[in-house]
Amino acid sequence: MRSLLGLLLLLAVGGWAASLPCTIDEVCKRVPVLTHDNSGRFPMIAIEAFRLSPTDRSFEDAKPLPAEAIKALAQRGLTQWIPPDARYIPFAKALQDGGAAVIMMQGEAFNGPAGDVPDGLHQLPADFKRDPDQPAQQPKYPCPLLTAGWQVKADKIRDTMRQFKAAGINIDAVWLDWEIEPYPGKSEWNEAKACSRCRQEFPAGVLDDFDRYRAFIFRLRTALFSTYLVAPVLESYPGCSVTNWEVVLSSPDVPTPSWSGTRTFPPVGLGLFTAANPVAYGNTIWYRYHWKKEWGWPLDVAHMDRVYTSVMLGEISKHEENAMRLAPETQSIPWVDFFCADDRDEKIPILSRPRYREILRHCWLRGADGMQIFNPAWFDAKDPKAPIMFEELEDAVQVYDEMLAYRKFLDRGTVMHTATFAPTEDGPVWSGLRLGDEAVVRGFTQGDKPVTAGFTPFEGADPVSLTCPPAGATYLLKREGAKVVVTAL
Repeated sequence: MRSLLGLLLLLAVGGWAASLPCTIDEVCKRVPVLTHDNSGRFPMIAIEAFRLSPTDRSFEDAKPLPAEAIKALAQRGLTQWIPPDARYIPFAKALQDGGAAVIMMQGEAFNGPAGDVPDGLHQLPADFKRDPDQPAQQPKYPCPLLTAGWQVKADKIRDTMRQFKAAGINIDAVWLDWEIEPYPGKSEWNEAKACSRCRQEFPAGVLDDFDRYRAFIFRLRTALFSTYLVAPVLESYPGCSVTNWEVVLSSPDVPTPSWSGTRTFPPVGLGLFTAANPVAYGNTIWYRYHWKKEWGWPLDVAHMDRVYTSVMLGEISKHEENAMRLAPETQSIPWVDFFCADDRDEKIPILSRPRYREILRHCWLRGADGMQIFNPAWFDAKDPKAPIMFEELEDAVQVYDEMLAYRKFLDRGTVMHTATFAPTEDGPVWSGLRLGDEAVVRGFTQGDKPVTAGFTPFEGADPVSLTCPPAGATYLLKREGAKVVVTAL
């Protein structure tokens, strides 16, 4: 699935045939202007390029957006990202001159830099049998320990960054989606075990045990990306926000679940990355992965919402729990969406938009510093579901604006709660940010009736009990000595 999403991202950038274009006029009709100030904070980016007209190819041609388009997007907390390509220097200058952040993003999938050089692929015996689950686009994987291709890529990135720097461009963020090798999958492991070169290069015992191989590859990925991606960026832009697809912290005592919720990461750090990239997707395939017949539930929106909620808040919550202990200075820039169609079975209910907005609120209150919106044009323009692409933007911007009302907490607050929960949980789900003697807290329940969340919000203060209704509620807490004054917002 990881490679499939990388491919979908690449396709979405160029626009799918007969798909609904993401025109700026339509965005402006559907998405209101922010009512709260977001200056100095990251805008949100969307995977679909913003277009001036249904046939506009400005983005593909690296032609800058006009100032009024840049302003219209900025007023809604949005901006157009650019790829790390020197052709986009004029585009970046237009963004910068218009007061917008310059954010780079790029999608890549499959073998990546390691497979782009001669003799970079595994050396396999003639009778080797390919894994049937191996992607067709990867008939052979690259040897993970060869760095020649990565060196070439690093030189290109370094040169690109220097060109932007020389042109007077300040790059605020490089948030890439390189879903590329090395990855610790079973088919990758099978090839590495059979490769004569890898048998010589890998440390003793790593290739003989999948769990050891998996942990080794995750650490190797962090080292490769740090050395050949992050370092070349930071050389020119030391303060830049840099992350890549699903870069998260995980520890032995707090293992972080994957974006799919089907496994947990081994202990892994961020290396030189300055930001993490948890993923919160409302993917229809969660039904296949997580639905249990023994629950006895009807397959309806209300019950699938429980599954989506449990999975989507898993990765960001456990990453943040680790970040607070191990790297509180790092940023969190999740990818989010309420509809990802990896299972096209029409019987699977899509995540409801009210629940999606609730999930987004909790992402912000669990440490998000910005968001990337995955809103590809999944459907033909004539399909009734085609506007989902715009609905993704509507919901993300609405919640962003709502959270900006508590900006001081977003800017300087400390995450209060990171507990995860099962789809069957009917108790309180709450999140909050604390700043000095104040806190903002949001609570809801997956059950049908309001429940109470009881906790002590400040050290040495009295405990509080907050009502968490199914529709959710937000509270401002203020300590006055031992007493805590609670105001419903």
